[in-house]
Amino acid sequence: MGTILIIAAYGVYAAFWIRFFLHALLWWKAVAGPAAIAGSPPLSVKACALSARDVVLFWRLLKVNPALWLGEWVFHASFLIVALRHLRYFFPIVPEWVWWFQTPGLIAGYVLPLSLIYILLVRRFSDQEKYSSPANMTLLAVLLIISSLGLLMATLYRADIVMVKLFIQGILCFSPAAAPDDILFLLHFSLVLVLIPLLPTHILTAPLVMLEAEKRELALPLVMHEK
Repeated sequence: MGTILIIAAYGVYAAFWIRFFLHALLWWKAVAGPAAIAGSPPLSVKACALSARDVVLFWRLLKVNPALWLGEWVFHASFLIVALRHLRYFFPIVPEWVWWFQTPGLIAGYVLPLSLIYILLVRRFSDQEKYSSPANMTLLAVLLIISSLGLLMATLYRADIVMVKLFIQGILCFSPAAAPDDILFLLHFSLVLVLIPLLPTHILTAPLVMLEAEKRELALPLVMHEK
């Protein structure tokens, strides 16, 4: 089982970055081509500030669907804190700042599945079909199972932290170690590998997309005024 997971981890990791770079290349061609550059508005501090607001606060979603915005913002904030807590598995010697996130990360671990349940309900009963596509629901369901398993391992059924750390660092250093003999961890890790291909690659280029959108929106009144 451990060998299969290790091979799958390398395959999923490689496929994700190939897909990401292809997506980024297509986006770059769209915004950096001669025609796009000629019609692209200049970069401004205001455009950067507005795009940062959109990325950090999900401002556009707030204006469209406040109920969904609440769940999405809480989910992303708690997910970030939980992810920072997981960094202890990736460092041979854990930096002090990573330990700062251990207790907040555990608290966020309780909030994370609750926020996902809230989002699932809002999307399921939303009047707008675009909020409840099968792809979105599948992604949320996988995230919910992963977060629930992680919470179980952090509270009731604790995994062998030393074995988990050796396994993760072995994969990162291309020196695979034996997988922990823990069914919850194996399921948790397997579902993370399932999750990665489900992630839309545009989430990693979201800041650039938002910046380009804000530049064009700010330039629109000027164009209309000139006409």
